[in-house]
Amino acid sequence: MKLIKNIYSGFLSIFNYPYISKDLLENLKGPIILHISDTPVDIYAYIFRIIDILKPKFIIHTGDLADNIKLEYHRDKIVEYQKEVAKLIEGLEKNEEAKVFYVLGNHDEYETVSKLTKRGTILEEGLINIENYNLIVGHYYMEHSDKVDFCLYGHSFSPSHFQNKDTIGLNGVLNINIIDLSCRAIYHLDYPIGTNRSRMMELRRITL
Repeated sequence: MKLIKNIYSGFLSIFNYPYISKDLLENLKGPIILHISDTPVDIYAYIFRIIDILKPKFIIHTGDLADNIKLEYHRDKIVEYQKEVAKLIEGLEKNEEAKVFYVLGNHDEYETVSKLTKRGTILEEGLINIENYNLIVGHYYMEHSDKVDFCLYGHSFSPSHFQNKDTIGLNGVLNINIIDLSCRAIYHLDYPIGTNRSRMMELRRITL
C-alpha cells in the first residue's frame, strides 16, 4: 500500500500537483504552520496548491526564496531574482488569513523582499512566539540554549529532522513540514520530483 501511495504521489508531482492523504486532511485540527525552504521557482505552483488546500494560519520560509538563482554568486541575476521572488511573495500572501515570515538566506536580498512584501515579516534568524509556542528560526541550523518548542531551518540536507528533549527540529530542505499547533503533531509532505535538481543540490547530497 505504501509503495502504491509513493508511486501515486510521484505521478502527481510530475504534474506539479501535491498528494495530500485523506488521513492527513481528516487529522489536522489547526491552527497549522507550513514550513518551506530553499524553493526553486518551478515548484511555486506546487506550494501554492498546498496552501490552497491546507489554508495554514502561519507560513514560515527559511530562506533562499528563488533557490535556482544563486544570487550570492551571481549578482548579475538580480533582475531575474526580483521577478521570480515577486511571484512567490504574491502567492504566499494571497491568503490574507495567513501570517507569513521570511527568514532570509544566503541567496536572498533584503531590499528586494522588503519592497515586494505587503504584510510579511522579514527575519534573519532568531526566536519568535506563535500561539504560545517558542520557535527558533534561521536559514542555517543553529545550536541554542533557550528552551524552544520547534527549531526550523534549511540550506542543507543536514541536520535532518530531530527531537531533542522538548525541542522538535525540522529541516525545510528535506520536506514541506506541517505543524499542527493544536497537538504539536508533525506531518511531512514531499517536494515534487526534480526539486533538488532545480536547487542544484544533488552534488551536495553526494558529498555530504
